[in-house]
Amino acid sequence: MTYSDRTIPDLRELVEQQLGKPLAASTHASLWRCPVCPPERHALLMVSADEYKCLSGYPCDGGAHEWMPSVDPLPDEPFAVGVLA
Repeated sequence: MTYSDRTIPDLRELVEQQLGKPLAASTHASLWRCPVCPPERHALLMVSADEYKCLSGYPCDGGAHEWMPSVDPLPDEPFAVGVLA
């Protein structure tokens, strides 16, 4: 299996598992309150199937480091590790 053969989960599903139901949703994107920004900013986290963005106007990843899966790409070619016989 190569990295391109892996199925990438819909980010909206990952976020919903962490943050619950969205405040609003369409077929293209869903909105949650940004879990990282202070409440007085009223920031929203917009998430589509393959992208996310905090709409606060400040540098923020919306806490993605917590809910993004870590994907280790597999090499296209097999390689040997250690001493060859």
